[in-house]
Amino acid sequence: MKASGNVFASLNEKQTTSDKLFNYITLVLVLGGCFIVLYPLYFILIASVSNPDLVLAGKITFLPREVDLSGYQRIFKYDPLWIGYRNSIFYAVTGALASGFLSLLGAYSISRRDFSGAKVLTIFLLITMFFNGGLIPTYILVKSLGLRNTFGVLLIVNGLQVMNIFIASSYFKSSDITTLYEAAQIDGCSHFGYFFRILLPISTPIVVVMLLFYGVYQWNDFFRAMIYLDKPQYQPLQIVLKELLASSQVSSQVSEMLSDDFETLNAMIRAAESMKYGIIIMATLPMLILYLILQKYFEQGITMGSVKG
Repeated sequence: MKASGNVFASLNEKQTTSDKLFNYITLVLVLGGCFIVLYPLYFILIASVSNPDLVLAGKITFLPREVDLSGYQRIFKYDPLWIGYRNSIFYAVTGALASGFLSLLGAYSISRRDFSGAKVLTIFLLITMFFNGGLIPTYILVKSLGLRNTFGVLLIVNGLQVMNIFIASSYFKSSDITTLYEAAQIDGCSHFGYFFRILLPISTPIVVVMLLFYGVYQWNDFFRAMIYLDKPQYQPLQIVLKELLASSQVSSQVSEMLSDDFETLNAMIRAAESMKYGIIIMATLPMLILYLILQKYFEQGITMGSVKG
């Protein structure tokens, strides 16, 4: 213990004034960045349990005031929320499993040096990253295929992300899969047997990263749902939140123009205001918890996946 203490003491003594100044500036910048990132989340949390009138008046800054849980009480009775929650869970889980599996298969193919079509497939994937048919042709195609207002449209349209395929491919290349496959081939293992029985079990970090990427993408995305889904039974949670925010803005504009029945309009605004922050918390919390649980795999998978490409 004394030896280690002497080592740290000697390191501190070797630091020059410029080094100490650099460390202090770095610490201040890091703390400032953390505050910028975390404060909006903290504000949403305290606003969801504060009096809506004080929130609308801009009097909530760092601490909740006049704790009011009526917003959460309304949320639990708000049926569209639970329908959206159910749909978002379905899209996130199914999309993560299906898209992650296909991405890993594609990544394995282009990572094989003995695959003659790897270069052609890589070029084809790169082209799709920079060129596409556009929104209107895609919408016409989706409509002609009968995919509008179906659970499958969000899983098919833009379901695969080419960048994720390249990240997984880089991970496989850095893992030296060729040597492992040659050893497995001697034992009579096929490509599919090697992929499922050997490669995936030893590639847990990149598998988790793919599932996390696609799960978060499906959970947070609302633009595709806004374009292709107009029936409430298919809409995800993000659309429910968007509709609630829009209704809150419309109610506030109407209350400014009309003086009749002002109390009813004010009650509508307060209800929407108290609900929207609670729904934001409920929409964000699952992904935050999931990321904290899978953080070690996330860091390892991204690091190894960016070594070489």
